[in-house]
Amino acid sequence: MRVLRVVFLKDWRYKLIALVVSVTLWGVVNFGSRTTVTVSRYVEVEGEKHGYIYVVEPERVEITVYVVERLILSKLIEEVGAFVDVSNVRGQGSYMLKVKTKTLLPWFIHPASVEPPYVKVKVIRR
Repeated sequence: MRVLRVVFLKDWRYKLIALVVSVTLWGVVNFGSRTTVTVSRYVEVEGEKHGYIYVVEPERVEITVYVVERLILSKLIEEVGAFVDVSNVRGQGSYMLKVKTKTLLPWFIHPASVEPPYVKVKVIRR
């Protein structure tokens, strides 16, 4: 037990630095190269109020994402989505709302842009 303690604790600062550098280099080699992918998604409505119907035009948007090359064929790309937040919308009418994006792992799959960036949302009372 004493031998292990000496082996691990002797010059521990240098060993810690070596570990951090090696993990960083491993991450750069494995996850360093990114490519762009464009996916088409339906725009979801979040923050809906009871008693109203929300009609989004256009229904679909194109999302350009930066993806780590190893994850291009992954199921994680299926989790990229688009939504509009209607919680601040007051009453009936037509509103131009900004499209927001969501993803499970923003570090590996980062949304870059949305086309169109704004959609028209018609609010109709039931």
